[in-house]
Amino acid sequence: MKFIDLFAGLGGFHQGLVNAGGFECVFASEIDESLREIYANNHGLSPHGDITKVHESSVPEHDVLCAGFPCQPFSLAGSKKGAKCPESGKLINDIIRIAEYRRPNFLMLENVPNVLTIENGSFWHYIKSSFEGLGYKIIHKVISPDEVGIPQNRKRLFIVGSLDHQLLDCFEWPLQKKEKTLEAVIEKKIKRNHKRLEDGKRLQLEHWQRLLIDCGLKTMPPISLCAPEFGATYPLDFHNLRVKDMQNYKGAYGKSLKDCKSWSEVMMLMPSYVQKNKAAPEWMLESVEYSRSFYRKHKRFLNSWHKNLQKENNSWQILEWRGHRDYLNFDRHLIQFRASGIRIIRAVRAPSLISMTPTQIPIVGSQMRYLSKHEAAKLQNLHKLKSIPKNDTRAFKAFGNAVNAKVVELIAKKLIKLQG
Repeated sequence: MKFIDLFAGLGGFHQGLVNAGGFECVFASEIDESLREIYANNHGLSPHGDITKVHESSVPEHDVLCAGFPCQPFSLAGSKKGAKCPESGKLINDIIRIAEYRRPNFLMLENVPNVLTIENGSFWHYIKSSFEGLGYKIIHKVISPDEVGIPQNRKRLFIVGSLDHQLLDCFEWPLQKKEKTLEAVIEKKIKRNHKRLEDGKRLQLEHWQRLLIDCGLKTMPPISLCAPEFGATYPLDFHNLRVKDMQNYKGAYGKSLKDCKSWSEVMMLMPSYVQKNKAAPEWMLESVEYSRSFYRKHKRFLNSWHKNLQKENNSWQILEWRGHRDYLNFDRHLIQFRASGIRIIRAVRAPSLISMTPTQIPIVGSQMRYLSKHEAAKLQNLHKLKSIPKNDTRAFKAFGNAVNAKVVELIAKKLIKLQG
């Protein structure tokens, strides 16, 4: 079957369909010039550029239209403007116009699950009704790579459409397979191209590790430890109070507020996360209260411990425990330095590869190094590509935007089976 690959990126759809067998790519588009060159090196086909400038009559006839249209407007990290987004949110219309002109028998689309709920479901209704208006039957399912044997937690919406409604009535989504652990992906020995953890981050982790060990903890619940709360007594919501009222309390790390004469002086002594609304964010309340309780139990140790804590980075002062409750050593986990805190994650599966900034790339605790781009390629089942971006930042961005080739492969095999 002939297919086209719109918004192609590194070619997750292309690789998945080729792995399934029985497919030939006849057209691709990708707006990023450097990714077009990499795509050509890997797949032997030079993609066109901006699809909005390609007339539908220039797109060859095909059997399967594949598109992982840009997800930024619909993701939790994005603006979530959906169809109202004046840029990439409108690119679904280019898919629709090509489908209307060429009428391929199958559609295979991918995006973030929020597409289903954005604007109270109106954007999803727009997509579904637009294709149904062209005669397609549309089905969908949210699938994560860890459901098909790849140790990455990355839920994505997969949409399959067909002009042959009866054919699609027989379609079966890929069954869940036994998941590999992340151990199967992680390279066992440190290599020259592995990026070591910076000294400042390593020292901060060692300091937090000392807290867990020296406090004699046996278990750790899935909660955040907020170091600024060690010694703090300020009300968790103080937006209605006066500066004079605040003088009776203590701010971050137990700093007295009694000499503060203005709100600016008060805020200088408060945790960063309460400064915007003069209140602890609702999603942090449980962690703030837990941290204060933790301080009361280990007051003597923590009064000494926090003096050597690096306090220049606000997020480094928060430890988000999402790891194994009984294994408190960081070297048995993955680690992420996130805007919300230092997150400790079980080393069973990788967190979702997104279009990451360098600081979000997971750290392999056992080796105190960042996940390599080659390991990231395995998590997207793109490790057989001959060419990937040389720059780590661009590579992780590309892998974060890529469609998981394994999920595509399994869906494609189901389509082949339907065709007989």
